[in-house]
Amino acid sequence: MPKIFRVNSKKFILVLLLAAFPLYAHAREEAGTDQLIRRMTPPRAVVEDLVEAKDQWYVDCFFEPSEVLQGNRTGNWDELTTSIAYIHQNIRPYLSVSQLERFDNKDYTANIGSYLSFKDSYAHLEGGFGWDIDYIYKFISIAEYGHKLYENLHWQMGYTYRAYGTDDTHLVYPMLIYYFGDSYMSAQYGVSFMEGHDTANMGSVRGDFAITNFLRWSCGLAVGERLYDINGFDAHAERGFILFTGITWNLYKDINIKAGYSHGEEAPKFIKRGYYLSASVKM
Repeated sequence: MPKIFRVNSKKFILVLLLAAFPLYAHAREEAGTDQLIRRMTPPRAVVEDLVEAKDQWYVDCFFEPSEVLQGNRTGNWDELTTSIAYIHQNIRPYLSVSQLERFDNKDYTANIGSYLSFKDSYAHLEGGFGWDIDYIYKFISIAEYGHKLYENLHWQMGYTYRAYGTDDTHLVYPMLIYYFGDSYMSAQYGVSFMEGHDTANMGSVRGDFAITNFLRWSCGLAVGERLYDINGFDAHAERGFILFTGITWNLYKDINIKAGYSHGEEAPKFIKRGYYLSASVKM
């Protein structure tokens, strides 16, 4: 059993965490599958800090400037995220505040949630709301659970609900993760249902590899329907793909920097190219 799941759950300390996201795009509304693919984290990686760290603050800043082509229109789709969390034993609660901008539209969200780790499993719960809404959700709730299947093979199940001004979305995504040494490979399948529309399907694979003690490389591919939901068409008319890759440098024991690139396309005519830079510090 991976040592990161050997935790002593005796206390629960709830500490809030502040995060801010800005993002630039233009769409009727979004299904959010692209963000899920980029940020999906297998259980072992999610709960690692909860075991190794004791009473630590966690600060993270993420920035991704992107260029988009939507029909004959070009513009920016940028994201800036700043996060602060407190880690104690097997619990990591957080609060996030977000600003999102697409072309000339700005939206804001605030989310609160927590990760909890157990002997061979982990759980993640989150809830949030949006205001000054043009395209983002009014309310979001996330529930995820991961557990060991056999030796180095783990599974994860997740559900995300987003309430919009018109059509709400439901996203269910099971995942398998296989660990080897300090690296892992994961495969994910997702089903997205938007009220008033049909059901969309997607799949993705991702690899995260330890190159040296201080350098990691990750890459992945996602294909499917309604990954961005730019136009609100039926699922078969919004097929696309997302390619992503990135590198993580562990500068010091408690400091790391990430940099990467993603390229996504979705029918009938949407292209997104983005670079990201992230810095994380434990205090």
